[in-house]
Amino acid sequence: MDLKLYGTNLTPPELASLRLVARGFMSRTIPKAHQITLIKLGLIQSCMGGLMATPAGRMVGRV
Repeated sequence: MDLKLYGTNLTPPELASLRLVARGFMSRTIPKAHQITLIKLGLIQSCMGGLMATPAGRMVGRV
């Protein structure tokens, strides 16, 4: 089942990547395509050479 968010379907692999990032600051270990999609949706951000979830990303990652 895809998660519908901001008119975009978040696929199960993208949601799994978001959940990895939502655990805390991490280096870039998720697929680049997932990273691009999640940044465009405002669910994660790139900072200090790594990735971290935004507040919205933490909420969606709990679903």
